[in-house]
Amino acid sequence: MMEQWEKISYSVQLIAACGLFMIPCRKRERFVPRAAFGAFLFAAVSYLANSVFDLQRFSGWNLVYWAAFLAACLLLVRFCLDMTWLQGIYCAVFACAMQHVAFDVNEIYNLLGGEHILVQLLIYAGIYGLFYHLFAKKIPQQGEIQLSMESMFPMVTIFLIVWILSVLETSGLASFQAPVGSRIFYRIIDGLCCFYVLWVQVNQKEKAFLKAELDGINNAWNLQKEQYVIKQELIDNINRKCHDLKHQLRALRQMTDEEQKEACIRELEHDVMLYDTAVDTGNKALDVILMDRGLFCKNNNIQWTCMADGSKLGFMRLEDIYAVFGNALDNAITAVMKVKDPQKRVVTLKMITQNHILVIQIENYFEAALHFEQGLPLTTKHNPQDHGFGMKSIRYVAEKYGGTMAVNAAHHIFTLQILIPLKEDGE
Repeated sequence: MMEQWEKISYSVQLIAACGLFMIPCRKRERFVPRAAFGAFLFAAVSYLANSVFDLQRFSGWNLVYWAAFLAACLLLVRFCLDMTWLQGIYCAVFACAMQHVAFDVNEIYNLLGGEHILVQLLIYAGIYGLFYHLFAKKIPQQGEIQLSMESMFPMVTIFLIVWILSVLETSGLASFQAPVGSRIFYRIIDGLCCFYVLWVQVNQKEKAFLKAELDGINNAWNLQKEQYVIKQELIDNINRKCHDLKHQLRALRQMTDEEQKEACIRELEHDVMLYDTAVDTGNKALDVILMDRGLFCKNNNIQWTCMADGSKLGFMRLEDIYAVFGNALDNAITAVMKVKDPQKRVVTLKMITQNHILVIQIENYFEAALHFEQGLPLTTKHNPQDHGFGMKSIRYVAEKYGGTMAVNAAHHIFTLQILIPLKEDGE
């Protein structure tokens, strides 16, 4: 029985580690059957491989053999979770690093003469539980792992070096055999390296989160500042226009040519519509955004339609309102600016409540080809590494308040819809 267990023990450890890192991440449909099938297949292939290969002696196939386990972790993660391949590598490496630390602690116990199976199980359970609370549940944000190559490359590099050295040490290679004390010291350093990799990653995530919070506070402050500036500019423009209108009306009274008079009236109507940008939705933050974008649309020949009850946004923070409506309207305006047909340069915003659900819907025409990844349109800007965060930010805010975000692009009409549940006392 023990011999059979040895053939699948490593795969079971990796499956458990991957499972812990899957818990807080965004899952695919039918996750449970997927996870069960993937785990069974992983363990079955591992059993068959260990029944065929003899790894007591070192050979070049050892590295290939152990690398196959890393690849299997990646395939299991991708099969069960809704993420990119790069995010899958990130998650798989994290899981393997956690298993590796538990393995190092268990090896130290064995080198000290420990043989109790129960103690070994407690070691793995303790390490896994500790690492889950310290690392695994903190890495994803709203179920999604945010990556940067600056953090990804050193993490993977350090782990691979540690992992390769560990493979060499456990494969019976003569040059890696050492006294017990040295091997214990090596295992301590080995485990600390893996722990350091995970610790640095989590700290980077926490620093990024704090920076995002600080940016949110700064956005809220800038929003209030922008509100004052926009209103002051609007008042100044209206005052100047009123002064001009007085002279135009005086000239209009003296006109006898009906065509000239009609043309002058149309000009006056246009000017009045242009400066009729005052917005009162019941939410000051939303008012600022709509005033700013509305004035831009009118100055750039974009048809702007808005039906919004801002009083329903009282539960949202200022920076979240700015993130949702600012990003959504900026994306819509950017898209219609590229539309050649002036009749299709239209942006529509509708915000209503239905059955205690806040429905925010923004529609616009578009002409450029759109490509989607994980349900979100990929940015069409020249430097995508610095853009494309607007939609992710909108989805993050929607899920933050227990809602969802969906996009649809059909017949050259792009529709963004956000659904957020409202408390009954908010109606």
